[in-house]
Amino acid sequence: MMHPSEERLYARVLTDLALVLRPPMEMLLNLAVKRAWRRAANAFGRLGRYQGRPYLIDPVDFPVTFALTLNKDGGTVKLVRRTLRPVGYVAEIAGEFVDLLALFDGSADADSTFFAGELTVTGDTGAVLALHNALEAADLRLADLLAPAALAPGLDPVLQRIVDWRRAAKRTGGKPHGVH
Repeated sequence: MMHPSEERLYARVLTDLALVLRPPMEMLLNLAVKRAWRRAANAFGRLGRYQGRPYLIDPVDFPVTFALTLNKDGGTVKLVRRTLRPVGYVAEIAGEFVDLLALFDGSADADSTFFAGELTVTGDTGAVLALHNALEAADLRLADLLAPAALAPGLDPVLQRIVDWRRAAKRTGGKPHGVH
């Protein structure tokens, strides 16, 4: 266990690292949004009046949050320093990174994740429902969210296993079955 001052230093270093890597991370995430939009442009139409409205996606185990704005032309993702907590988001969705990934790619059921307490939603619930419907219609894979297009097909099974493994470990309070 780390001393509190070590934990603060560790969190600060991770935040600084994420912000240094901000331009390439935002570029990859924005390319993923554009790729998803090209594959399923009609899905983004399910956002209705929430098109162009920003959502704050908060992986609570990450040093930064993500501002996600989707519109008829695709959208943008921006990294946001956790300490700034800007206002003006239509909704905020918070949870552990692996749970958020599983929600975005549809491998986790949104209702059971929410009612199990693994997800916190604040703001306009209609906006969250519209985002859920748009993501479900987009039929995303993990690799669509995390990998460059050329690598996505081969990486999807690997990424899916990693997320499944981490979620299983979280549910069992340690290592998933078969890991020693």
